[in-house]
Amino acid sequence: MAPQKSPNPLVRLAFHVEHHVESWSWRLRRKVGLGRPPRILPYRGYGTPRRSVIKARVLENRHVRPPWKRHTLLGSAVASWKRYMTVEIPHARVKVCWGDRRWEGTTDEEGFLELWVEPPAGVKAGWHDVELELLSPAPKGVARVRSPVLVAGPEAEFGVISDIDDTVIVTNVTNFLKRAWALFLTEHRTRLPFEGVDAFYDALHQGSTGSAGNPIFYVSSSPWNLYEHLDEFLGLHRIPAGPLLLRDWGLSRTGFAPGGGHGHKLEKIRGLLSTLESLPFILIGDSGQEDAEHYRTIVREFPGRIRCVYIRNVWHRPGRERELAFIAAEIRAAGSQMLAVDDTVTAARHAASQGWIRWREVAEVQAHQQEDAEARTLLDKLDRDHG
Repeated sequence: MAPQKSPNPLVRLAFHVEHHVESWSWRLRRKVGLGRPPRILPYRGYGTPRRSVIKARVLENRHVRPPWKRHTLLGSAVASWKRYMTVEIPHARVKVCWGDRRWEGTTDEEGFLELWVEPPAGVKAGWHDVELELLSPAPKGVARVRSPVLVAGPEAEFGVISDIDDTVIVTNVTNFLKRAWALFLTEHRTRLPFEGVDAFYDALHQGSTGSAGNPIFYVSSSPWNLYEHLDEFLGLHRIPAGPLLLRDWGLSRTGFAPGGGHGHKLEKIRGLLSTLESLPFILIGDSGQEDAEHYRTIVREFPGRIRCVYIRNVWHRPGRERELAFIAAEIRAAGSQMLAVDDTVTAARHAASQGWIRWREVAEVQAHQQEDAEARTLLDKLDRDHG
């Protein structure tokens, strides 16, 4: 595993100064009656019957309007601005209740809660609702939320780790202006996934038996501020739910993000494979970023754990095709396989040929791919007509 770089002392100092000022400002505004009440934003956790993580964030409630009340470009821009201009609540105390078990956790300087616990005895595989209650700062009214936790059980045949940008959702992340538009000025209701992704991921979730319940995880360079946006997108398009592992943007202990490469994905994938230590995985990404390079590293670090790497062809700079061929050869030499695909059906056929999904699901993927292609054509026509 690659060694962690020591943070720059000036960056560390700036980080502490920034969060000290923000925390002091929030407490002062709250004291004089100008501060907004805190809220708990629950994230999807994951783990095993022996050890699971509960994740959430405590933030000042900025009252982002729900999607069905945002009808204009301005409304979308305001909602995006509120998501990004968060005020985190550090050192907040949160009570956690799961069945007959009780714990208490404290948020870090960024307002994040990450609490590793031993689930109640006899917990079964699947999704479980855990109750979170804000103890301090003292909430106004009842501040309880439900946080879903995915427990992977012995029935699972494998896990799936998927990138999001240009793997599930078309975001054109290699184009800065188009990415900014996608992040700030569009709604999940007006964006479409890649054709057939919903049916393919559902087939992977069902596995070879149709009831395997294989867990799916989503790792992305998108900021945690977009968590609700992305979670709503997956639900709207009936893409199997799974924990979203995103990136903290802004000043952190180690530097300013976004910046540099996408090495944070490696850290999160390593954590998943270490937690679900008996489970093999399928990795899915795209050719536009560094997914293939990162997945090659994972194949080498976890020999025998990666069944296949699927890379969606979305964009090729000069020489990229040759690079991908070289990476595929190295992955094969390490005991796994990598397949670069132009569409979802090709990946589904390969998965069926390996016995990971049922052949009848391939026809379902093909039908969804055609339906999604027709929907995209209609949407593009409407954009042209009103452009």
